Amino acid sequence: MLNPILSIIIPVYNAADYLQDCIESIISQTFGDCEFIFINDGSTDNSQSVLEKYLERDSRIILINQKNKGVSEARNRGLTIAKGKYIGFVDADDWVEKEMYQILFDEMESSNCDLVVCNIKRNFNGTEHISRYNFPTDKVLGLDEIQNELLPYLIKTDDLYSSCNKLFKASIIKEWNIIFPPKNALSEDNIFNMLYFNKMSSFKYIDYSGYNYREVEGSATRNILKKDYFQNVLQLFMFDYRFYMDLKQTDEEIFKLKSEKLINSVISLIHLYFHPTKQMGFVKRYSYIKAMINNEDVQAAIKNNFGQFFENKNKYERFILRSIKDKSTIKLYLATSYSRFRN
Repeated sequence: MLNPILSIIIPVYNAADYLQDCIESIISQTFGDCEFIFINDGSTDNSQSVLEKYLERDSRIILINQKNKGVSEARNRGLTIAKGKYIGFVDADDWVEKEMYQILFDEMESSNCDLVVCNIKRNFNGTEHISRYNFPTDKVLGLDEIQNELLPYLIKTDDLYSSCNKLFKASIIKEWNIIFPPKNALSEDNIFNMLYFNKMSSFKYIDYSGYNYREVEGSATRNILKKDYFQNVLQLFMFDYRFYMDLKQTDEEIFKLKSEKLINSVISLIHLYFHPTKQMGFVKRYSYIKAMINNEDVQAAIKNNFGQFFENKNKYERFILRSIKDKSTIKLYLATSYSRFRN
């Protein structure tokens, strides 16, 4: 295919157990003018054989085999050969609804905007949760909304981190040489989105759930043995947003936004590490949380914004915040254990 309209980039690393579901959902799209760029990033399972089987079936599939370099460099490799007017990303563990790219394409074309965002359906152990966003739906938002709402929202939350529920303009990516940061396996989407959002002039959010995220044991979001999640959180907290983004907010306002993300991330990690798992013993998980809440950046963030964090919080959430401020690991353990028991 010489000039496809959509280029969909799919990095693959040891995803054989789920890869067929992913591929079937992509090649079954009602929008057909696509190229599907699979980057086999040094898989050691039979992912390559699965991909080669489909390569024979569908001429729209492009397969690149490379040594393992990580998801960021795999996606960047796909960007170098993508020919489409629009760019989309899918992870090999996940799948998409058959009409997703038709809907996103129609919205991009009819609204003439630089980005379209849809919801994500998160699937784990048979449960499903739809992630929605606090933006007006079916309305093109311009530069004022991007600078005053979207960019600050990106700094203070993780809601918009995924690149997979969006359709991007290839022209913006190429003009500004926007890439995923190499050798960063946890916050690469966040930084890519930040760089792209800063260069776009319009976007649209639609209340449609087209992307299905499959969370599996041992995935990048749950592998506490191999991934130091707190260091990743700290890296984002220390990130110089003003250097990379045209922000209207003051330094004090940016610090408050970053602090809110840091504390919310710490709370999520407390629940993750106190959840019983065979990956890591209790003593190590307990020590990890103790070190995390004693970190000077965490303490500075919560003490300087404690009143703000307390607003609109329930009794349990306030207890968690107080326990972090008081550096009480035992209180956090008892509270999260009681919460799991109740739920």
